[in-house]
Amino acid sequence: MRSLLGTMNQFLIIIKILLLGILSLNILSNDKTNFSSHKIVWQGIEREYLIYLPEEYKDLKIESFPLVIGLHGYVGTSSGFERETSKGLNLHAEKENYIAVYPQGSHFNVIDNDKATFVSSWNDIVSNAEPTPGHPPSCSHETNPAPRPKECLKFGLCAWTSCYDDLGFIKQVIELVSQSYRVNKNRRYMVGLSNGGAMTHRFACTYPELLTAAVAVVPSITRGRSCVPKLSLPYMQIFGENDKTTPSDSSQSSGGYFYENPFTSFNSWSDAMKCNSVIKKTDLLIAKKEGLICYSRKQCDISTHEVVNCMIPEGGHHWPGQTPDAGYCRNNIQANTVSNYYSCKKDYPSKVNWGNDMIWEFLNKHRKVNG
Repeated sequence: MRSLLGTMNQFLIIIKILLLGILSLNILSNDKTNFSSHKIVWQGIEREYLIYLPEEYKDLKIESFPLVIGLHGYVGTSSGFERETSKGLNLHAEKENYIAVYPQGSHFNVIDNDKATFVSSWNDIVSNAEPTPGHPPSCSHETNPAPRPKECLKFGLCAWTSCYDDLGFIKQVIELVSQSYRVNKNRRYMVGLSNGGAMTHRFACTYPELLTAAVAVVPSITRGRSCVPKLSLPYMQIFGENDKTTPSDSSQSSGGYFYENPFTSFNSWSDAMKCNSVIKKTDLLIAKKEGLICYSRKQCDISTHEVVNCMIPEGGHHWPGQTPDAGYCRNNIQANTVSNYYSCKKDYPSKVNWGNDMIWEFLNKHRKVNG
């Protein structure tokens, strides 16, 4: 009986491998550019995510590929994040041979004077939360200036993001992609900008077991509400010295909000991982070459783990190696799903952005410990 069960289990495993291979071949044959849009239904609405497969994914001899999840910022799109925010992350994925996935935040259009304004966001839970007793509010508004998403039954004075379960949506995307593609589960990384950076921070705290390392760029983490993961996870923050959108000095932003000082989240995350209290300059070669000021805390409970803070001198609210306010657009791949929004510039980057190389230098150092 055991022999029969063993034979059946082997047969089922072979069938599963064949089906995944057929799925991968079908995807590649239908998408000559290796960049495709996918949809799932989450909380009763259709949600979108984009997938880029490097050219070498066609080589079935390669067992698995790293996975990088990229999260756009407020009023951004997944295709705009790929093309303009990160200055062509697909180009970098091709260079370094990883699968890139770009979830799309929920979105709607605000109509004002017969003009539609596109609004998208990520619900990182705390941005919409009311202040706890004894703590100051996260904004200085007398009335709420942010557009209210239709799904938000309650929308407080300082609220400004979606109210959908975006943590669950992104988790579902990661699990689905990991099952459907040849993903190395020991090398799953997440990066995000601004609201996407805050979402990366929150996701890494909530589901550290699904990630190997995370990078938050100019994250809009609400003041006093940064979190720490339940499991040790390498983490990096990048911020601009002169950022007025999410100031790094705890001052009020240009929009009237207050955000977490990056050194607060840097130290709380390091303490949670039981890292050495001594702060040292990092060994990131590209960051040093490009003039960034980076510090880290190492020698954590897991010896290979670290927490890194990198400041871009005179930098603003932007991806490293890119200019401010880039990425508030949509590429042709989202022409049918994101309407009434600016098309991205036609000139696609031909050279890999050093900022992507710098982020990858950090991510690529880390592998999941004990699977």
